[in-house]
Amino acid sequence: MSGATFAEQLRAHRAAAGLTQVELAERAGISERAVSDIERGLRRHVYAVTARSLADALGLGPADAAVFEAAARPARSTSVPSAGPVWGTEWRNLRRTSMLGRETELDQVLDALTDQSTRLLTITGTGGVGKSRLAAEVCWRIETDEPGRVLWVPLAGLLQSDLLLATVATALGVSAAAEEELPAALARVLDQRRTLLVLDTFERLLDAAPALGVLLDMATHLRILVTSRAPLRVRGEREQPLNALPEPVAAELFRERVRSARPGLNLEDDDAARLVADICRPLAGVPLALELAASRVRHMPLHLLSLELEQPLQVLTDGERDLPERQRTMRSTISWSHDLLGAGDKAVFRRLAAFAGGWTLNAAEQVCAADRVIAAIGRLCEHGLVVPDPATRPARWHLLDPIREYAAEQLAASPEADAVARRHAEFYAELAATAAPLLLGSEQAETRKLIRNEVANLRAALGSATQARGDPEVALRAVGALWMFWRLEGAFEEGRIWIQRTLDLPGADDSPSRANALWGAAWLSYQRGDVPTATAYGEELLERSTGPEAALDRRNALTILGHVAIAQRRFDDALPLLEEALELARASNASWHIATSLLNLGTVLLRQGDPRRAVEVLEEAVAAHDAAGDRHFVAHSLIELGYAFLIWGKAEEAAARFAAATRTFLNLEEQWGAAEAVAAFAVLASVCGHAETAAVLSGASEAAYAEMATRVMVPDAELGAPFVAHARAVLGETEWRRGVQGGRGLSVEEAAQLALRTLGPAGG
Repeated sequence: MSGATFAEQLRAHRAAAGLTQVELAERAGISERAVSDIERGLRRHVYAVTARSLADALGLGPADAAVFEAAARPARSTSVPSAGPVWGTEWRNLRRTSMLGRETELDQVLDALTDQSTRLLTITGTGGVGKSRLAAEVCWRIETDEPGRVLWVPLAGLLQSDLLLATVATALGVSAAAEEELPAALARVLDQRRTLLVLDTFERLLDAAPALGVLLDMATHLRILVTSRAPLRVRGEREQPLNALPEPVAAELFRERVRSARPGLNLEDDDAARLVADICRPLAGVPLALELAASRVRHMPLHLLSLELEQPLQVLTDGERDLPERQRTMRSTISWSHDLLGAGDKAVFRRLAAFAGGWTLNAAEQVCAADRVIAAIGRLCEHGLVVPDPATRPARWHLLDPIREYAAEQLAASPEADAVARRHAEFYAELAATAAPLLLGSEQAETRKLIRNEVANLRAALGSATQARGDPEVALRAVGALWMFWRLEGAFEEGRIWIQRTLDLPGADDSPSRANALWGAAWLSYQRGDVPTATAYGEELLERSTGPEAALDRRNALTILGHVAIAQRRFDDALPLLEEALELARASNASWHIATSLLNLGTVLLRQGDPRRAVEVLEEAVAAHDAAGDRHFVAHSLIELGYAFLIWGKAEEAAARFAAATRTFLNLEEQWGAAEAVAAFAVLASVCGHAETAAVLSGASEAAYAEMATRVMVPDAELGAPFVAHARAVLGETEWRRGVQGGRGLSVEEAAQLALRTLGPAGG
């Protein structure tokens, strides 16, 4: 029928369908008079929306519908650029693949579009997050119930905001009469029936947003659904943000696309599941990134893809050929948004690449060094380049991994890369220095959470500060402040590596910040059982600690060397060192140092065989730490006090102290402290004749210590060894090993709970 007129085609298709004019009119949602006038040739112009409604009502296939609808369009030229399929069916192509994990958002959009108060709804989100796919699903749901209601207008190829309404007019086949303005002409046609106008990819045309308000005011039955990386910011707009997919859904989407790209690939065993999780993590739940990654599995094994995704933009390429050009690579998707920014926002965007794991407003203002950073961040959020973290306090934002890589490329290509890295390192070194004293007092728990939130940034800061063009003073300030955090977190190996790298930097020898770094290096070495290295650091610190202003540094050095002497069973050498350390702390009126020096003195007294005197001093240490608000060292002192009671022969008193310490460590979510408590309970179990429990707890503590690259404190190990050896002999080697193996399968928290149930004080 390609040569037939629209009227002739309509009559023929209606007859073939066995429909009367009345029946066809009812199905198409138009008047019987309109059908009659068209078939008689009385209506020379048929609107596009009417032609499409008739095609749907007649049940025409895609080929017949295209010929039928084309016949309704008068032949004419236009200066308006083509925006895609004239009759707005492009949304059907987007539904060739399944949509996962968007059920809630789909229901929210459909509910909003049935709400009389919502006439303009904008689906927003970062590039590739699935805005158009969600809109296509909405179109399908609506078309299923009301055929012919949807008009889809793709705008990705349109760059001129003033041509927006003309592009919509072209899609509708509308031309304004000489005396009629284009908005009025569009409203006249759109108001003939309930129409959902879908404007896809609007972010380049934000200046045209007010025109939509005008159109809505004139066409009272019109609803508009927009997809855009940025909200339109016009009155009456309702925004539907589209966030990244949660991890389980992202993994399922990736697996589904992999099965399409490479059928038969095993994705079900434990190794494959682990690799899928590793692959999906840096893709941050962005569907386009997941699909691009899945396409690489056609010619790349999963383990290699996981390694390659350390640079996601280099891998996320070669999208399907029928995707728009902007979505065939992740780089193109991000560039599409980046190119919409002004110069000032582009500068802030590339400077934000310095952050790892997100940032606070204060951090962004210091590092970006720009006017009105909060306003720029807001605009970057609107364009989907920055993601807010709404649940955090204080407020935080972050860049998804592929976007951060793109921003980092922009920063590296600019002349300001070194200056930005320097500001970032200085800010986080100062943050660590400010937080360090708070780790030893009543704000301990909150401060640890604060530092945990910034671990990625602190690592990045240390990385840049320890580079060849870095700043050793900044690096020393940071590690000297962070070593106690690493100790409390059980991150002994990470702390040791950073401090060692920093102490070896050129120019680090003469820094005033070296003393704190030496103190931390010595303690972390000592707790790993590396006594020679701890000794060397302690002796260097003692040598540097001259003059009244260095009294606490000298106290710290004496403390380290005193503990080394204990570890080497030189108790008579340790006692005067730790007594002098306590005197220096008292002379400096440093409450935390006094409390910890009391703990250290009690430790050596116990090793010298004076448990009664040790109990007196250690109870004083517990009270002093409690007064300072340091819950960690209260618990640590309780462990030592428990050992003193145990050696004194008071097992119930020991159990009470071990139990109190264990509960504190569990409340603090402190792995190292919990391991210390479990090891203490293993000794108590040995003393009390619970040899099997001693084996299980020994295995659990050994596994926990091994995971943290440390071991039980040397003095405590020395005290407990004879008791544990006796329990091992009583149980027998085979049963002991079986118990230890069982303990290694427990988490440290599970082992701690077992110890409390089995050995804790009655009623406690």
